[in-house]
Amino acid sequence: MSLLIFIAWILFPNTPNKLTVIDQQQISYFSTCPTLVNTEQKQSSKALKPTFSLLNWNIYKQQNEQWSEKLNEWVGQADLITLQEAKHSPALINFSEQQNLYYFQNVAFIHHGNNYGVDTFSRTQAQQVCGTRYLEPWILIPKTGLASTYQIQDSSQTLLLINLHGVNFTFTAEPLKEQVTPYLELIRQHKGPVIFTGDLNTWSDARTSQIKNFLASTGFDETKFSDDNRITAFGLPLDHVFYRGLKVIKAQSISTIASDHSPQLVTFSLLAENKN
Repeated sequence: MSLLIFIAWILFPNTPNKLTVIDQQQISYFSTCPTLVNTEQKQSSKALKPTFSLLNWNIYKQQNEQWSEKLNEWVGQADLITLQEAKHSPALINFSEQQNLYYFQNVAFIHHGNNYGVDTFSRTQAQQVCGTRYLEPWILIPKTGLASTYQIQDSSQTLLLINLHGVNFTFTAEPLKEQVTPYLELIRQHKGPVIFTGDLNTWSDARTSQIKNFLASTGFDETKFSDDNRITAFGLPLDHVFYRGLKVIKAQSISTIASDHSPQLVTFSLLAENKN
């Protein structure tokens, strides 16, 4: 695949140094979130359909042998895939090539020569992408996030998709608030539909309230699962799919042993006011 165009549309406040974004053929390092990065444009690009599906999954660094089998099983149902704890391995790259997917990774850290972070895959070329890299206060291992936009068929607006791995080892919920805050400006400026998803590490009431209050203030709803197989800590789910300007058609929380987290597969439909 040729390189993608990706445009960072805002300079994040207090962006941690060495934001790293990998696309199909290169790694780019920035001291701050870039205002514009020019690459080759892929000519044959398809827009996201008004009804589309998202798969969100913490893939546990691909440590379980079943990850590839399961990801290939579920990918046929998904137009967008958000992964956390993704190892940028030849096997994952091969998966994207076989499935004809675009991808970006924001690298959190490098271990034994492998890049780890959040990955966003799509069947549609991203128009814009940017992200953050935030150090865990105790262990100093970063957590990353990606924000990307996608053109939608029959709409003048775009979808903003935020894929975040929330900081975990903190005394208070304040670091999680700081990590999420840059995305609030993106959300407030974006006029179209938005999905905010990932492993948010909401293992306490304070952390859960911080996320939910943050998103409720900008008009989000949370996806509910009738058969909820999401991993929990202290009785609270860690993985979430929040949305705005969309309607949930179907929501599945899939039980699996292919990771220590179970994925969520959600089908959305564009609201009438977001169409032309």
